[in-house]
Order: sequence, then structure tokens, then C-alpha cells
Amino acid sequence: MSGVMHITGSETPADMLAELDALADRSDKVVSIGPAPKHERCDCKTSVVRAPLGSGAIAAAELRGLTIDADILHAWSQQAASAAQWSAKGRPIILSLPHLRGVHQADVAISGCFDGLWTLTVPTAPQRRVLITLGLAPERVFVLPPSARVPENASEHRGRIRRELGLDDDAVLLAAGGEMVHANGHKHACWAHAMARILNDRVRLLFPSSGPAREAVENFSESTGHRRETFFTADRYAPREALSAAEAAIFLQKHDCGVCPIADAMACGLPILASNRPEIADCAPDREAALLSDPGDMRQATDNLLKLACDAELRESLGRRAAALAGEKFDPDGARAGLRDIYSAVLSEHS
Repeated sequence: MSGVMHITGSETPADMLAELDALADRSDKVVSIGPAPKHERCDCKTSVVRAPLGSGAIAAAELRGLTIDADILHAWSQQAASAAQWSAKGRPIILSLPHLRGVHQADVAISGCFDGLWTLTVPTAPQRRVLITLGLAPERVFVLPPSARVPENASEHRGRIRRELGLDDDAVLLAAGGEMVHANGHKHACWAHAMARILNDRVRLLFPSSGPAREAVENFSESTGHRRETFFTADRYAPREALSAAEAAIFLQKHDCGVCPIADAMACGLPILASNRPEIADCAPDREAALLSDPGDMRQATDNLLKLACDAELRESLGRRAAALAGEKFDPDGARAGLRDIYSAVLSEHS
């Protein structure tokens, strides 16, 4: 295989940019449809093609010249896949998504597979099974687990960040990870924190990432009366470094929203407090690496939060198992090898 062309764009979510950074070979080419999306750390040298009005079809004319040496086009958003479709000239396209947000996105992604335009990768086996149940051929959808990395000098980051946030040794800090978009459950994290805070005054809440819903989450946090005990640190620390300061991670989304942030939290040895969604349970089994509650059940979620906050031994045992599972499931070297296998399978099927 002479090369892979990775295609991103403004619609590529932050967790998939992190995946690209972790999995791409340094010899791979990366191109962005329109201005390159920002990411905290990306060593990939990225070329940019113009996309007036966000049109992948218009961008394709310029993209064709950049993809001439690529055997396979790997798109990291549906906008990128659209541009790849017009540029492929018979070459296979892989579309990687962290999850399928909404009916329309799922319809477009699935119809593209049915039409033979691309092959999908999804992060967990449960999502692959759902897509196969909907009629996709098994060879049209692969599992590409997230790759998780523990920050270097985690103990140093922990001490420094907690000092700068004014947290003493008794404070129990919960990290609500993931990009701040409407469906990612950050308001529910504020809600559970406020309810638990009534019974345990040591609980604090941290948001390590940012996103378009940040202002709404900040306003909601203010409304709970505990804004000064809630920390928004994306402008100060890298998200993985911020996780080092926490005792547990909280993910209370009502729908599957991707598992990359959960993989990062597990790799840092954090027990997971989350909604019992199929993708989450596949990564962090209940009572093994996580305490899971029914989606939208804030009473149960708060009960679980209080259990973690009050029981250091429980946090430690769940965190140890979370780290072990992350080592098994989300090892970057294993993910890169798995991606190479996917490329080989797709090229073989395509030929």
C-alpha cells in the first residue's frame, strides 16, 4: 500500500481528531476540507483545500490532486466522506465516526454503505451489531476502538492542578469529560453534583474539555448554586492532564455519544460513573469498572456518586480494574495494528 490520505473538516469532532493524531502514521497525508479544525495536540502536517459554503463536492476538485498517490481515503466526518466520494476515482473510502448522532446522520452513513460509497468504522462492538441488524453486511462495518494514553508525569500534574484549583486532599473531584455539545450530559453532571453536594460537602466538579455548549453549561452550573465549586479548565490544562487531578469520571448522557473520553478516563485509572448505555457498558462494565445508572435517572446517578465520594476503597478497586481494561481494550499500539488490518481487509474486498 503506497499511502493513506486522511481527510478531516470543520465537522470532525474533537475525539476523532485525537484518534487521528494517535493512529496515523507520520508518512500518511492529512488534508482538511476548509480551515483545519483545532485540536490541543496534533503532530500531523495538514494541507487545506477550499470548501465554499462547506461543500465537499466543490472541495473535491482541489482534493483530487492531493490524493493521487493514496490507495485508500480515510474520512473522519461525513463532510470529509462527501469530498472523498467525489475524489476517489475507484479507490475505497473508510468513514470513521465516534457514534451516529441523530436519525439523519445515521441514515446518511448507512445509506452510503448500502450504496457502496464507503466502509464504516465504529468504536464498539454493540454499535457494529446494531448496524448489522439494520442490514449492513459485516464486511462493510468494522470496530475501531479508541486509543487512550496516560499523560506523562501524571502525579506531578495532579499535585500542581489541585493546588492551583485550591483543592485540599479531602476534596473528591469528579471529571465530566467529552466535548461540550448538547447531548453529552454535562448539565446532568452539574445536576448530580448539586444533589450530592447537599450530603457530601467534599464533592467538586471539573470540566476538562470545551465546546459549543460551554456557556449553557456554565449558566446551568450557576443556577445550582455551586458555580465556585465547579471548574472549567480547557483554557488552562490539556484535558488528559486535568484528568490526573480527579478521583472519578462522570458521563450521564441519555444517548450513546462516543466512548473516546471514557477510554481516556479509564486509562488514567478513574472509576466511571455513567449512564447504562450499551456502548458505555461494553467499555466499562457495571460494578466492575463503573457504577452505571439508568439514563435520565438522576436519583440513581446521585446515589452512585455518593457511593464513590464516600468510599475510597470502592474508588480504588473500580479504578484499578478500569485501568486494566483500558490496557486491554484501548492500547494505542493495538489500535494502530487493528487499523492496518482494516485497511488490508478493505483493500482486499475492494479488489
